[in-house]
Amino acid sequence: MSGSGTIPTAVLSQQLGDALDGRTVRAAVFTTYTFDPGFFELHILPLLFDQSFSHVDKVRRIQLEDALRGIGHAAVYYDRGALAQDGEPAQLDYRRIDIGRKDGCFHPKVILLLVDEHRDTREEDEDEKPGRRMQSLIVAVMSANLTRGGWWENVECAHIEEIKDREWRDARKKRRMRPKRCSFLQDLKLFLRRLRASASQGEDQSAAETILDFLRKRPRQDKYERSTLGGRYHTRIFSGQGRQGLTDWMSDLRLYEGWNLEVISPYFDPHGAGPLKALAERFKPKDIRVHLPRDADGAAQVSEKTYKGVAKLADWSNLAGELTSRGRDLTSSRLPPRWVHAKVYRLWHRDGGDVILSGSLNLTQAAHSHGDAGNLEAAFFVDISDAGIPRRWWLSKIGDDPERFSDRAEDSRAGIQEPALDLSLRYDWSSRQVSYRLSGEAPGGFEILETSGRELFAVGQPRKGLWVALPDEIAGKIHEIMTSTSFFLVRYGDATWRILVQEENMGHRPSLLTQLTPEEILEYWSLLTPDQRAVFIGERLDELGREISPGDRPGAHGNTFFDRFAGVYHAFGCLQRHVVEAIEERREQEAEARLLGAKYDSLPVLLEKSLEKEDEDPIIRYITFLCARQMRKTLPRTHKKFFTERRKRLRNLDSMLERFPEVRATLPRDEIDGGGEFLDWYERAFLKPLGQGGAKR
Repeated sequence: MSGSGTIPTAVLSQQLGDALDGRTVRAAVFTTYTFDPGFFELHILPLLFDQSFSHVDKVRRIQLEDALRGIGHAAVYYDRGALAQDGEPAQLDYRRIDIGRKDGCFHPKVILLLVDEHRDTREEDEDEKPGRRMQSLIVAVMSANLTRGGWWENVECAHIEEIKDREWRDARKKRRMRPKRCSFLQDLKLFLRRLRASASQGEDQSAAETILDFLRKRPRQDKYERSTLGGRYHTRIFSGQGRQGLTDWMSDLRLYEGWNLEVISPYFDPHGAGPLKALAERFKPKDIRVHLPRDADGAAQVSEKTYKGVAKLADWSNLAGELTSRGRDLTSSRLPPRWVHAKVYRLWHRDGGDVILSGSLNLTQAAHSHGDAGNLEAAFFVDISDAGIPRRWWLSKIGDDPERFSDRAEDSRAGIQEPALDLSLRYDWSSRQVSYRLSGEAPGGFEILETSGRELFAVGQPRKGLWVALPDEIAGKIHEIMTSTSFFLVRYGDATWRILVQEENMGHRPSLLTQLTPEEILEYWSLLTPDQRAVFIGERLDELGREISPGDRPGAHGNTFFDRFAGVYHAFGCLQRHVVEAIEERREQEAEARLLGAKYDSLPVLLEKSLEKEDEDPIIRYITFLCARQMRKTLPRTHKKFFTERRKRLRNLDSMLERFPEVRATLPRDEIDGGGEFLDWYERAFLKPLGQGGAKR
């Protein structure tokens, strides 16, 4: 935002990219009110990775499918009643956790990114303990939902901070740094605990738990005893702590009285000034200005009663035109102004300080109340007195009163299809099981429909509580549809609304790219960096997103017998290192996807394609299966827990490996001295662990 050069402005995606600074994301939590899965996947998720992505949607999703494996845990929390009705379905592997609150709505807009710190590749970090990478947490609190409007169209606000590891070492400067105490550490811990409690019992909240574990162990834990230091207020986060509403919470910060107050909010209570009166009485501002939201035709987007109630306490005002205009060219000037969706409370004095509260809080009672009584919100409180921002009004008073008013629904619920039931659907790609979870009663049952309106099945006497599995025939119907969409419709009585299916074990979901040959899968395993893998995928897709024939890319593999053998051994060695690293760094989903999943580069897919390929060299196929058997035998010895927890999911891989006799039977026996006796000896030696007479690769 920027008015007459006084308000700091930036592009949100650029600010987030600058904060990441090329570092690797290991856990990510996003919270939002309105959620558009398709936009989130194509235009927000790419910001987490230091690589370029194709402008073609299909190719971009394939690249992201691969890149997401490097993130141990990722989740989006969203309000169940505010799913974007015109959004595109989800296709990528991250947790989608729907929240339903009895009082108020789930309204925070927060991004938490746990990142590995840069390492000096020229020398080892002697201070870094084995297996312990220095990490930091990026914390962004904003007003923008995970939608096209929030990130591309509206006027929004955001503030980004970073929490450093207490043993942080700056690899670029080659010296240990002592990070400052974090004044909002306890606030963030509380927010995460409340976030986890908001989700239904049994949800996988590994992403939030990983970040909370970092906050408990890695940053400095010592606290500030006072709300100010050197005359400046410490940065804090408000999320309805304890039994305190916003006014009481800000009062505990001992804010000065008699400063000017500016409020930017797109939504208001319909029957008066709402919480503005409490703020005015507590902090006794010298003057108050409140931004007036307007429709495209100029109508005030508040009720007439609210307009008059606020006018008794404050001057209705506008943001500067350059903030809300869509551009300076002739075409843009003819378009309606951008919607101001930012939520900002600013207290300032011309000869004193300047503090702002920015985030998700509208000027409503539900937003300002404590978390157990209204919305769950989040906002950063920041002292910007030293930011070099002129002490001037950001808002300018309006001239004449508006001629028309509108009762826009509180908390942006206008245009939202309110669900008549607190219902969730879940599909497990590993077990192919579909389940529902219902909070509350549903007399007469409910129906699930395709988005076209065709009925799929009905549940006549639903049970409430935890997840309830549905019959296999229903799961079969859902499976056919889930490869193309994650959206369904729910019908209950006269109400119909859209629902986003939660997807479990997406490593077993058929890949978006399915046409790799066995040789190409082995080559893909051998690639070292995300950029190399991205180029590899891109070369197999033309600019329209269609698969290219493998023969269109000559020279990918060596042609000598030795090159081909060495390529298989090298590829399996790389795969094993990737799997072990993923398990040890708690990225179990990535390890499972590579070893047991249905993606284009997973081990079962390689074995299946190797069996299906009619012109496959039988000796290369034989070596491939031997390498797979060797991995299956040795890895459980060092990572027993990982394999014990996945006994059922190992069945597909094991069934493929049981076909090894078929593979051996295709070998040209007349070209192998000793025939079966040699193969028996070779297999025994090959499958022995290294150091015990095993075959070296």
